[in-house]
Amino acid sequence: MNLPFTYPVFLWPAAGLALLALSAGLWAQARTGLGVRVVGQRPWALGLGVALMLGGLGIGLAEPRWGVPESPRLTVHIVLDASRSMLAVDENGGSRWNNALQTIDRVLSKPSPGLRFSVDLLTGDAVPLLPPGEDRTLLRDALRAVKPGEIGSPGTSFGRGIPQILKSLPEKEPAILFVLSDGEESWLAETDAMQRASSALKASGVPLYGIAFGQGNPIPVAGSAPDDPRQKPDVLFTSANPDFLRRLAEASGGRTLRPEESPLELFQKLAEGKSALPVSRSLIPSHPEWGAWIAMAGLLLWLLAAGKPMVEWRPILLALFMVGASQQGRAALPDIPLPQGVKAWLAQRALDEGDLVEAQKWRPRGIRPNHRLLAAEIDLRSKHPEGALKILAPLTGQGAPRPIPAWRVPALLMAARAQVALKEIDQAKLLLERLLMESPGRVEAVHDLQSLLPNPEPPPPPNPKSPPPPRPSQGARQDELEGFQQRMPKKPTPPAGVKDI
Repeated sequence: MNLPFTYPVFLWPAAGLALLALSAGLWAQARTGLGVRVVGQRPWALGLGVALMLGGLGIGLAEPRWGVPESPRLTVHIVLDASRSMLAVDENGGSRWNNALQTIDRVLSKPSPGLRFSVDLLTGDAVPLLPPGEDRTLLRDALRAVKPGEIGSPGTSFGRGIPQILKSLPEKEPAILFVLSDGEESWLAETDAMQRASSALKASGVPLYGIAFGQGNPIPVAGSAPDDPRQKPDVLFTSANPDFLRRLAEASGGRTLRPEESPLELFQKLAEGKSALPVSRSLIPSHPEWGAWIAMAGLLLWLLAAGKPMVEWRPILLALFMVGASQQGRAALPDIPLPQGVKAWLAQRALDEGDLVEAQKWRPRGIRPNHRLLAAEIDLRSKHPEGALKILAPLTGQGAPRPIPAWRVPALLMAARAQVALKEIDQAKLLLERLLMESPGRVEAVHDLQSLLPNPEPPPPPNPKSPPPPRPSQGARQDELEGFQQRMPKKPTPPAGVKDI
């Protein structure tokens, strides 16, 4: 189990030094001399103050981690066993391969914001099939085109395939391996395969989650059908080994799932920080400032317990305060490390007044979303879109918390503006489409996207030199008139009689 610290190695030396300082303070308090009593010092409080300073230093260096990531995301690398053993009949009557495909279909059947999927086939070697992406339809179609036993090397090798897959993964990217296999190792001894695969997983910090399929069943040998129908075809026996897959998953910090368990819920919890990933792959924010607060409390306690010698420092502290309040002190404020919240307030005030130079001077560099949005706005107004894209990258990644936070929409809109300024129209369209998928009906996003689409070209004007359309022949017209006359009723003939004169 991982401690909630980025570098827990600093905790134990700091705890030992803090305990030593506290013990020395208590020992001095029990043997207080006359000089210490005269100046009004309290050794136990001095020791406690030094212990808090050392403990705060250790906690700050260890970087405690908690909370939820600003932009949850996770890359799920699906590792599918494509050996011939997956053609064996499973417990429910279907083949292991079909059951694995049905499990993947359940994962891909629902929208999963913040999740990307890739596919690698595990045989005697690793066969990359699809790189990480969000096109779930393409992934399903690609898997339907694979036939077990007809791609890659024969057999299955976890000891060779898993390290090959891990070498292609980016460092520090939140990622896991999702293995669907029968757990049968056919190239190496189980101990060697376990040692190679688990060492590679621990070194990369990628946990393995898996589902084991099948039990010991025969599979027919291809091309072994006998001429005599009374003879039975040659068969090979395959034995599933779910215990090997379970031990491999637990050694990497993951676990195996039951076939009826929903992997998608687990993936979403890992992406949102509700389930822990290894520290090297985790997106949970760190808070080293809490160590500084503890150290400052210890320093304050030490100053209060130092007695009369600290009285001499009061004029110096008062002089420093007066210098800071003077006009010269205000001019030197940019050289003083102000809190990022103060800088953000000064920069926002300068932007409201239209003073871009002053806003650049106080541009915040904090990691809070509002600080990033303000810094990106300053970069865009300063004609520096590259800096805006860089600082907005953590806010515009794949996936966002639910419900959609207030900073998500302006971050995507400003990133699209920066892409347009860099002449990257296709990237701007992708950002606006992502915004409309996450938050449909945004008028500003619809307007910006429509402005990026090319206007439809009008139809070409008619060519005056083109010949007129052909007229029907007179013979055809005459036949049409005769037909009309035959269908029309005839006029009545007048009655015969004597003609009046």
